[in-house]
This record gives sequence, C-alpha cells and structure tokens, in this order.
Amino acid sequence: MARLRKLRAVLAALALLLTVTGCSGRFDASGYTAAILDLQFQGDTKNARTLVAGATQQSLSEMYQEFISNFTASYITDGMEISDADEQKFAALAASVLGSVRYEVGEAKKTGKKEYEVPVVIQPVDTFLRYKDLLTEDALRISERVKSKKYKGTDEEVRSQVMAEIAANAYDLLERAYTDSTYDGKQTVILKIKADTSDIYSIDEDDMDNLIAKILRLDEIGG
Repeated sequence: MARLRKLRAVLAALALLLTVTGCSGRFDASGYTAAILDLQFQGDTKNARTLVAGATQQSLSEMYQEFISNFTASYITDGMEISDADEQKFAALAASVLGSVRYEVGEAKKTGKKEYEVPVVIQPVDTFLRYKDLLTEDALRISERVKSKKYKGTDEEVRSQVMAEIAANAYDLLERAYTDSTYDGKQTVILKIKADTSDIYSIDEDDMDNLIAKILRLDEIGG
C-alpha cells in the first residue's frame, strides 16, 4: 500500500476541487463519488464539470493526466531507465488499463451531520497479476542469459544491457497482460465521505487506497 500513498497528492487535489457550491447546501455523496471515480479511472470530466461551478475541462484533464503519470511511475516504470517518450507510451497503456475497470456507485447512506458512506460495487481485474507473472518469467529468462555469458562487457555494461532489455520487453508484456485480462466476481467496497470545517468534502484516504488496491488486485502483489 505504500506506493498507493504516492498518489494521494493527486487524489487530494481532486477532492479539493470537486466541492459542491450553491444555495441549497445539499450534497450528493453518490454523485460526488461517481465524479471522482469517473475522472480518476476513465478520464471522464462530464460529471465533475456538472458538479462543480467553475471547473474547466482543461483543469480536470490535467488532473487526470497527472494521476495517470503518477500511477505509471509508481507501478509500471519504477526502476526502469527509459526515455520520456517511452514513459508517455507506458502512460497511454496504463490509461487503457485503468479505463477498463468495472464499478457501480450505489446509493449513499448518511451516517452523520456531514458524513456519508457510499457503496461501490467493483469487479477486480487481474491485469497487474498477469503482468507481474510475465515480468518474473522474463527476469528468469534474462538471468539465464547472464549466467550463460550472453551479454558482453564489464559488469556495469552487462547491467546496462539487462536493464535495457527488461524495459524493452515490459511494454509488450503489459500489453499482453491487458489483452488477456479477466474479471473476478462482484464485491462491495465502502467509501466514507465527510466534510471538514470549511464544508469541503473528501473521500477517506485509506478507503480510496483500498478501492484502488482491490479493483486492480494490487493488494495481492504487495510492495
């Protein structure tokens, strides 16, 4: 769960932006939750723009791109020595993976004066479990090549060749994992939402961490 916390700056920015304005003072907890999830996973700005006075498509799109970039750096390209162009290529594929997740936001339950619980029915997808297995297989293959002296040069040169091959293979492996992905049965995750003293609503950070981990099965990978 540690790497999930690297994404919190972006999630916090989303939560701060997606606040309700207006005279009625009514808060649509389910609509708020759907707006955040749709923006975070789908890059869909429609609900957010409807919900928030003054929000622009550009500002919301920039937040989405930042989330995708942070996710890619944390979970896919961390430790790889790749170019900016390759990083963007991985980010585009990550956007497709995240866009494939399945969830349904249920009816909110008010639990306090400015507190709600929102059920989200998810179907976890195994893309990253498959990706991990494929990376492990590739690492074992490369390890055998190292033992067989298939790479030439100094230790540092061999290391550079190995890292370059891992990075070169990783995109194709993630693409294969994405293509072959399957979904588990439905399960429900509860998100707690409450307002601070300034009436700014936000989703509990641990709850959001938990949802991301479960819907992508990252909690089964560790790290």
